[in-house]
Amino acid sequence: MEAHERVLEWIHSTFDIENVTLQHEDSLPFGQRVWSEDDDDYAIVFFDESSDRVMCSFKEVKPYCFRVDPIVEFAEIYHQ
Repeated sequence: MEAHERVLEWIHSTFDIENVTLQHEDSLPFGQRVWSEDDDDYAIVFFDESSDRVMCSFKEVKPYCFRVDPIVEFAEIYHQ
């Protein structure tokens, strides 16, 4: 599966896709900004090529990224 497909698959399995808006995030590889329809909150989901994993960062914790492991369904916190 391609990196872009992995990012979109993770977004669809994690967020209620009917209540969010996706926006391309040019600053990160295969990045998508996921906006909440209810408020001004967002997450940025992207593909980290060095670890071959989908990563996620949230508006409120910008200096941190969460590495997502879809097999065991947990996130590790990485300070950037």
